[in-house]
This record gives sequence, structure tokens and C-alpha cells, in this order.
Amino acid sequence: MTSRRLVVRTLAALGLVCAAVVALASSIVLHGAVLVVVLLAVAAAACMGYITKDGGRAESLEVAWKAAAATAAVIFLVTGLVVLAGEVGAAVVVGLAAVTGGVLWLVRTWLPRRAAARRPDAAPGNGSPGPAPAPVPTWQPPVSVLPTTDLGSEWLQTTSALARPVGPGDRQDIIRRRQEMLDELERRDPDGFARWLAAGPAAGSDPATFVRGDRTTDRDAA
Repeated sequence: MTSRRLVVRTLAALGLVCAAVVALASSIVLHGAVLVVVLLAVAAAACMGYITKDGGRAESLEVAWKAAAATAAVIFLVTGLVVLAGEVGAAVVVGLAAVTGGVLWLVRTWLPRRAAARRPDAAPGNGSPGPAPAPVPTWQPPVSVLPTTDLGSEWLQTTSALARPVGPGDRQDIIRRRQEMLDELERRDPDGFARWLAAGPAAGSDPATFVRGDRTTDRDAA
């Protein structure tokens, strides 16, 4: 067990002990007719959670029992704090807990979402801009005059371009260009081209690492 895990478990155990003490202290006040009111509030929270959840029965039941548990925990803890520390002390503790929870929510949820929405490649929705269209060159030299290394680089670039939003006409141009590159690579080095295909070319696989053909001699480079 690492020291960090030990510290976390120790703090969790102390928190449970403190919560149990506060809950027991609340029993001084929460009894009789007051306890009945608390149970009614818990039941109302469960009902509200059940009817406001859009989903299946299982999801609604999960929201209902979580709402009931949260309501009961807040009532018991706040009442226990009032008994142990008085109204002012309870107000201070509850205020600090609310501020801490708000800060954690900002840091872990709101700020990351806002940063993601401002990124230019953020997914469409919620008013955020969609990915920028992939640029498509208006003119490209014939594949027969390009070095094999340039063909490999262009293959990787067109792979990335097809992974982004592209107009139907531009997509067809890119696909046609890639077919020309495949034919040229196979012509230059059939054995190397076959090895590249046998390796299962992934999205980031450069065919130039397998194809060694030279564009001027049409023979494998040494």
C-alpha cells in the first residue's frame, strides 16, 4: 500500500467518524414529530428526483435514492453541527463547504468545458465552432516526378485531411490522388509495396519506409 493511498484511507476514516459523531448529535433534536418531518422531506426529494429524470426505470430509481440520501445527509449533518457548534458555527462550516464545493466544480467541470468550447477543433454543439475544413491544394505535381519520400509525406497529409470535414468534391480529388500515389509506389518497388500492405498500413504508416524505388532509375535504391 502506497503512502498516498494510506493517507487517503486515513482521511476517509476520520471523515466517517466525524460524520457519525455529528449524526448522533443530531438525534438530540431529530426525534418524534421532527423526525417525521425529516422523513417527509426525504421522501419528497426522492419523488422529485424520480419524476424529473428522463430515462428508464432503473435510472430514475438511482436518481431518487441519491436525492433521498443527499437530503437526509444534509439535514442530519447541519442539525448535528448546530447541536455541537451552535448556529454560528454551523453556518460557518456550511458556508465553507459550499464555497469549497463551488471552487471544485469550477476547476473540474466548468473551466475544462469552457476551455474545450474555445478550441477551434471543438466538436459542434452548445454554440461551439466545429472543426475547420481541411485545406485541399488546388494544384499538385504529377506523382511520377515526386521523390518517394515526398510521396510518403503526402500520403500522411492526405490521411489526416480525410479524417477532417471535407467537401464531397475535394474528398473525391484526395481519394483519386491517393490512388495515383498507390499505383506509383507499387510501380517503383513492388516488393516493398507488398511488404507495406502486409504490415497492415495504419493511419500513421509512411509507405516510404518500405518502398525504396528511385523515381529516375525505376529501380530499388541501395
